[in-house]
Amino acid sequence: MKKLSLRSIFILTMPTLVWVVGLLFSNIWWQENILSVTAIPFLFYCLALIFTLFLRNTLQFTFGLPFIFLWGYIHPLDNSKSLSQCPQTLKVFQYNLRYENPSLDPLFYYLQQYPQHLLVFQETTPEHGSMLKEALKTQYPYQFGGQPRVGYPSGQLVLSQYPLFNMKTIATQAGHQIIHGIWHPPTHDPIELYTAHPPSPRSEQLWTERNALLKTLNHLVEDYIGTDNASPAQIIVGDFNLSSTSERYQTLFGGFNSQPVSSWPNWSGLRQYLTISIDHLWTHYPLEICEREALMNMEGSDHRPIVTYLTMQK
Repeated sequence: MKKLSLRSIFILTMPTLVWVVGLLFSNIWWQENILSVTAIPFLFYCLALIFTLFLRNTLQFTFGLPFIFLWGYIHPLDNSKSLSQCPQTLKVFQYNLRYENPSLDPLFYYLQQYPQHLLVFQETTPEHGSMLKEALKTQYPYQFGGQPRVGYPSGQLVLSQYPLFNMKTIATQAGHQIIHGIWHPPTHDPIELYTAHPPSPRSEQLWTERNALLKTLNHLVEDYIGTDNASPAQIIVGDFNLSSTSERYQTLFGGFNSQPVSSWPNWSGLRQYLTISIDHLWTHYPLEICEREALMNMEGSDHRPIVTYLTMQK
């Protein structure tokens, strides 16, 4: 039997150590982006284990096996279920449409087959918005986005079967918009609703603007949740362009619950373990997440739509 050398131990251990240390000190835009993609160490260990099998080194294979399970466990799945029972279910549908989306027909077909209670869209063009509002106005009569002097705040559109109250926008210094209001399903207590779509961190400037919006929203929620006017039930939803495996994600919205699922990129043939979770939804007790599911067969966007099943605890 071949030995497990110190060099082999070093090679197999170092990527995980570098990743963990990097996550704790990832305050550089490109570094944080790279470390958010857990598919990189996962693929490394897949290749390493294949190589050890080729060398017929059982000890190296056995030593490396826990690492691949670790990175597979960390990576978000297509479906996340936290409660086995979900009475009086509320369904929230969120979807980054993509500005260049050539056709919304798959979306219309899905919503006709599977009605939802709340729809939250990002990257909504005026053309998309007009089509959605007109085609869905009977089923979703309560709408925010597309009105004069409102437009589509940071490309967002909210459609609902149930009343929306006191809807307004809050702008960051860079001009990115947060939507805040009350969503009131008739069989539930009023729910504070926040939606946002910070920019993709493709450059240091956009990374800074994204982080500023996240910080603004975090402070807004924390300050508001303790006021007399705030409902205890809260939803924060949107495309946040922030991986769920990043250290920054873990620091957001203390006391809230979230169930990350893989949502980007939605490329044909791309395996789930090569995607990341950036389309999020957080809730605050007594509102709880039963299940979140990323839909696999919606074409037209580089994001997968996500359906979240919610329940209100007594």
